[in-house]
Amino acid sequence: MKKGMFLLLIMSVLTQSGRGQEIACRVTVNTQKLANNSVDKSMFNALEQNLTAFINERKWTNFNYKPEERIDCAIQIDIEQAKGNDTYEGVLKAQLSRPVFNSVYYSPLVTIQDNHIAFKYNANQPFEYDDNSYIWSLTSITAFYVNLFLGITYDTYSLNGGTPFYNKCQSIINVAPNQEKGWSSSSSEKRNRYWLLESFINPANENVRKFLYNYHRLGMDVLSQDLNTGVNTIFDAVILLQQLYMRNPSTVSVPIICLAKNIEFVNVFSGAPIELKQKIVPLLRRMDAPNTDKYEKILQK
Repeated sequence: MKKGMFLLLIMSVLTQSGRGQEIACRVTVNTQKLANNSVDKSMFNALEQNLTAFINERKWTNFNYKPEERIDCAIQIDIEQAKGNDTYEGVLKAQLSRPVFNSVYYSPLVTIQDNHIAFKYNANQPFEYDDNSYIWSLTSITAFYVNLFLGITYDTYSLNGGTPFYNKCQSIINVAPNQEKGWSSSSSEKRNRYWLLESFINPANENVRKFLYNYHRLGMDVLSQDLNTGVNTIFDAVILLQQLYMRNPSTVSVPIICLAKNIEFVNVFSGAPIELKQKIVPLLRRMDAPNTDKYEKILQK
């Protein structure tokens, strides 16, 4: 089935699936690094519950999803500092996964760590958000990641299918104040939200979106029907990602994909023919040096 027809079919199914929201996100707010008596920890329990509702009960697209079709993700916010005047700083960690056709397996897509989380918060904080204005930093940060998750997920079902959601991420960046951490293109920290989005939407990085589609829709999704074709397609997709890394080693998308997928890479290629193993291991080691020891195990199986 041609990719355009496939996307239309998916959209039709989602539209007829009832009126369910799109996201199934597990939210955790961790205050363990704060001094025991510095804040009211129960206030952050409420933040966790309200942030979960903000993500999971809000409509983010024009499509409707069945409960089992909702996008699977997790967000953890580690509050590390109470700066006074109801201001807090910390780290956001996020994981996104996608179901593989004809299986119960969820393929990890990205693992992200955002070190630039800063927001004001008190017990009466309203969870306000608007696509076209910057009302509260935490809801804007959250909306950015939800739309990024949607963009990445839709890219895995149709080539460049996530463009509308990346555009929403860009809109959020455009209205965010440059002086706030995490949004600026001039930041010396090249792994902030600006550069994260840039790593997906810059035409020079088009291989990452080709990777997402080829690896998942043409590779993982066909493994149950044609193992040999699926593995070889996944191999070709990894080459696309490795080529991007060689051209632009500082791009943010490659390490967040490898961080999520290193175990899956090992599992997929461990049963491949020896010739394929000998080709893929040097590519993976070069692209993802921190996990070299894991990739060596491919040759041992």
